[in-house]
Amino acid sequence: MGMSADESSPLHIPVVAALNNFVEKTGSLFAWINVALIGVILASVFMRYGMNRAMVTLEELTWYLYAVGIMFGLSYGVVKNSHIRVDILSMHFSRKAIYIVEILGILFLLLPFAWVVFHHSIDWVWQSFTIGESSSSPQGLPHRWIIKLVIPVSFFLLILAALARLIQSWVLLRHDEDAPQPTEESARISMLKHLFSVQVRSDEESK
Repeated sequence: MGMSADESSPLHIPVVAALNNFVEKTGSLFAWINVALIGVILASVFMRYGMNRAMVTLEELTWYLYAVGIMFGLSYGVVKNSHIRVDILSMHFSRKAIYIVEILGILFLLLPFAWVVFHHSIDWVWQSFTIGESSSSPQGLPHRWIIKLVIPVSFFLLILAALARLIQSWVLLRHDEDAPQPTEESARISMLKHLFSVQVRSDEESK
């Protein structure tokens, strides 16, 4: 849906690229959690059916690792533009209409939701830490505040990804062409203007 200023596009907006790069690298790092998740699942299955002994610790660790992968995958999905869209509608929209829908959706749906969850989750983490919350099972994992900390951290990344998408859509909405040509300007151009300007990348850079 629409045009994305990512690796496959000749358009490059520095501030968007910086935010996306940070979110993408963080998401890629936490993606290795899935490797640990596979190991924990195999160990849990072996203990349950091989040793005939179920371990609550492994079961809870499976839930936690799975949750970490999902939560950090939210912002990664926004950066990669891989989340589900209603393409049956958007395919009939003009490029500008797509950008407008994107901007309104981020401003009135995504960002408010992400901010509410981020804001309230900080209190959840602090309360869990102060009372020393742990699993309700005697054999479960302690320090539940650690897994709850994933909520504000992952939603902070989601906010960054949403802001990058918002800036990208707003800047591209103001341009009539898919790949506006850069113009020669004075060296007095501010860094702020440079960060929010659309630049054209070469074919080698966009690959």
